Amino acid sequence: MDILLTVIVIIILMLSLKIFMQKRSQRYSGKSINVSIFDEEIKNLLKAEKSILYFFTPSCGVCKKQSPIIDKLKEDINFVGKIDLSNNMIAATEFGILGTPTTVIMQSNNIAEIFVGLKKYDFLKSKFEAL
Repeated sequence: MDILLTVIVIIILMLSLKIFMQKRSQRYSGKSINVSIFDEEIKNLLKAEKSILYFFTPSCGVCKKQSPIIDKLKEDINFVGKIDLSNNMIAATEFGILGTPTTVIMQSNNIAEIFVGLKKYDFLKSKFEAL
C-alpha cells in the first residue's frame, strides 16, 4: 500500500512539473530574440518569416524519441533548426527553457509558441502552418 501511494505521489509531482514548465515557458511568447547568440546556420534560418527551433540535450531520453520527428519535419518544412543546449546554455536562458525537449515556433525573430516535451509530427506541423 505504501509503495502504491509513493508511486502515485511521484507521478503527480512529475505531471505538475511538466505543467509548470509549459506554463512558465508560455510567458516568453511574443518575446523578441537576440539572434547574435546563434551560429550562422540558425541566424539564416531565423531570417525566414517563420521557423522552428528544437532544443535538446544528447543525454535526454525523450529527446532521442523527439529527434526523428524533428528530422522528418525538417525534410518537409526546411525551416527547422536543432540546438544542443549542452553546447549553448545562453540559448536556454534567452528562451526560458527549463526542460528538454523544447520546440519553439518563431515568427519574425519573435517567439510565437513554445512546446515542452514530446510532441507528434502532425501537431507540430499544424501549429507551424497555422501561423
